[in-house]
Amino acid sequence: MKEKIYIISGGSSSIFQKLLSEKYFVNEKIFAIYNSSKKIIKNKNINYLKFNYTKKVNLKKHIKIIKSYKKIIFINFASNKTNKTFLNISNDEFLRDFKINTLSYFDIAKIVLPLMIKNNWGRIINISSTGGEKGDIGTLTYTSTKLASNGITNIISKEFGRFNVTSNTIKLGNFKTGMYLNLSEKLKKKILKEIPSGKTGNFSNIYKAINFLINSDYTNNATINVDGGYR
Repeated sequence: MKEKIYIISGGSSSIFQKLLSEKYFVNEKIFAIYNSSKKIIKNKNINYLKFNYTKKVNLKKHIKIIKSYKKIIFINFASNKTNKTFLNISNDEFLRDFKINTLSYFDIAKIVLPLMIKNNWGRIINISSTGGEKGDIGTLTYTSTKLASNGITNIISKEFGRFNVTSNTIKLGNFKTGMYLNLSEKLKKKILKEIPSGKTGNFSNIYKAINFLINSDYTNNATINVDGGYR
């Protein structure tokens, strides 16, 4: 069997693509699932699958690729945010964000977990958000779906820890990409005042946190805050 493969959901997310652009995960075998037509970084080690997350994720055609590896690492970057207040969100919008942010995570975890159990090794890492979980006006779908994903992570850690499968959450703060770049300058200044160091994060911090969880067999059901102390 081959050594190690990363299964990435949210393969076109700004965070994951930024990590690739800064040359992290170089030479790692990656199977990345994405739902967007955004620009994606391609190389010979990344196998991309474009998929509509609002449908049930089906990896049966690709399971042979995944099965050929001893160590499977599943990282959930999938995320969608509807910026509307509670009374203005439709049922369809709420369900769409739930399917993208939570149900796709559930579906892929159910596919990879039996393989992890068979190999007696597995790592599941859910990428969440300090600000998103804290909640703010207009973040109902994002906050509620991320909290639901954290619940899935918690239960997986308890049910599958005996198979050397760990399940953890990384809560990110503010980085110069994605949603942060779309904020007004006034709001950016307000956020920076709430971070003790007064600065946004470096992407190396995310990679180091991921690496720590991959290499630790005794860190399970943990939440690592990579947010500079933002509260």
